[in-house]
Amino acid sequence: MQEKSRLTEGLGALLIVLGLALVVFVFYVSYQSFKTYEIEVASGSNLLEALAFNSGVLIELLVKVAFLALSLAAGSVIMSRGADLLRRCPKE
Repeated sequence: MQEKSRLTEGLGALLIVLGLALVVFVFYVSYQSFKTYEIEVASGSNLLEALAFNSGVLIELLVKVAFLALSLAAGSVIMSRGADLLRRCPKE
């Protein structure tokens, strides 16, 4: 029983560290992306060309935001599962 408790405690701590690392990585990537982003607004010869270019930029930004949101959610879930494992671990 003692060995199982240690294994559960170690696994819980590992999951918390992995989740926290993923959350920190997501914040780092989003901050770097925010810091280095340059607005590319195209002024085409007509309205259709300008809308086509700018909608492509908008779709690219939405994909990046969706990736960051999913990564942040995954990190949060991993961290909460690790905390649950640590809470269920019997104390000596």
